[in-house]
Amino acid sequence: MISSIIFKDKIGILLSLPNQQEYLHWVENKNQEMLRQEIFQFRNSLLAQQTINYSTKDAENIYDAIISPIEKYLTEQRIKTLVFIQDGFLRDVPMAALYDKKESRYLTEKYAVATTSSLQLTDLKPLSSQVNRALVLALSQESKIDNKVFPELAYFPIEYTAIKKIFPESKKLENEEFAIHNLKKEIQEKTYPIIHIATHAQFGIIPEDTFLVIGNNEKLTIDKLETILRQAGNISNAVELLTLTACETATGDDRATLGLAGVALQAGTKSALASLWPVDDDSTANLIAEFYDKLRNAGMSKAQALQAAQLKLINAKQIPEINDKYDHPYYWSAFILIGNWL
Repeated sequence: MISSIIFKDKIGILLSLPNQQEYLHWVENKNQEMLRQEIFQFRNSLLAQQTINYSTKDAENIYDAIISPIEKYLTEQRIKTLVFIQDGFLRDVPMAALYDKKESRYLTEKYAVATTSSLQLTDLKPLSSQVNRALVLALSQESKIDNKVFPELAYFPIEYTAIKKIFPESKKLENEEFAIHNLKKEIQEKTYPIIHIATHAQFGIIPEDTFLVIGNNEKLTIDKLETILRQAGNISNAVELLTLTACETATGDDRATLGLAGVALQAGTKSALASLWPVDDDSTANLIAEFYDKLRNAGMSKAQALQAAQLKLINAKQIPEINDKYDHPYYWSAFILIGNWL
């Protein structure tokens, strides 16, 4: 467990190991504003996915500040999974893309990575190997809300085909069927350990302006989503994983830490897979298919399954059916696992 503590003039990194030992490291030669600027540059470099020659310099600097000083303890304890409890602006850092220049490897090539807002939000039980059902909600067609056009998700059929193959009893509500009353009805009538939502999202200053785009050009607001998920938890306490393949569903504010994904956890969902920025539709379909396959068929934890999916894209140049450009961290590091990582 790696916790960050941000003060105005310094940043602390607290490592808590399984053997109950703890180590506190103060980031050297960086105050809050300096680290914030480095993270801003790091994210900008990731979002410039058109850059052919991606530079890992910013990722190296943050790795050296946060990971390098505690890595000897991780090695000694043979740690395989890192769980971060981040403070402030560090919540928006795609930790998987930090880069170890000594070994020339991304953090996710060395460790499975997850995050949580607090230990109190997590119920540490693995997903049952018997799970064979997911509720899939999607807006694959173009939509328009408040004069803003949200493009179609052309690769959703590929995404759903993979989900249906892995979880054969899955149910799909797509486009016009993806409505609030249908969602509430399904959750009330059946137990769905996994809810998968493929659509766009928009974030605003007030809760009413933060929503998922659903069928018939309607909105599913952050408050309504929280209410529905809380009702589902009251009925069966069964939503183990909420997957949000939408724009910036892991980005939040002071009210909704970790965005829509954080709201889902507060409402009782055990874990969420969400994104820090808008991601390519095709690469997302590839990553999600691999994630579910490893989670269901390889006996991996959620964090390990995400790691495997990210590694598949990192190695895109060696896999004929995947676009070579998907090895760029823009395509795979946006997705973060929040909550129960087992």
